Amino acid sequence: MSKRAREIAAGVLQSLAVVAAFAAAGLAWGALAYPRGAVARTSWLVDGFNVIQVGLLAGGDRTAWWGPARRAELLERAGRLEDPEAEIWVVFDGLRPAQDEAAQDRRARPVFAPSADAWLLERLRAAPDPAQVRVVTADRRLAERARRRGARVVAPGEFLARCGDGRQPS
Repeated sequence: MSKRAREIAAGVLQSLAVVAAFAAAGLAWGALAYPRGAVARTSWLVDGFNVIQVGLLAGGDRTAWWGPARRAELLERAGRLEDPEAEIWVVFDGLRPAQDEAAQDRRARPVFAPSADAWLLERLRAAPDPAQVRVVTADRRLAERARRRGARVVAPGEFLARCGDGRQPS
């Protein structure tokens, strides 16, 4: 074998060793994060103002729909989600209000972001297992982007029904 062929073979073997090391590290992390028999925790990422408009108001009075009372109502309902182990994030567009009703101890964690859609997609991108993520929205564009990233999209009505408010899934 020529010197050049040996160099190429050595380079290929080194590359394979690096790839194998990354694969082994990933498998080890997976075994630590999700021990045998453990189920990955489901994360619910809720498009807050979208769910208020489509799910809570559903054609009703839209007076001050963006206000603290509606946000508090959504957070309270989201906190009743039927899965007690689920992680729930409700993201609202905009700055956190000075009088933040969300500072109360709640199961559903509120987030305020310049763009709720961008925050939701970034959180989904960072998820160890996108299949364990549920994105709650009626926004078709956001829903399609979430599906492409591996999440399950849930309509606001279905989400609220799972929160025990008596509404039928849409």
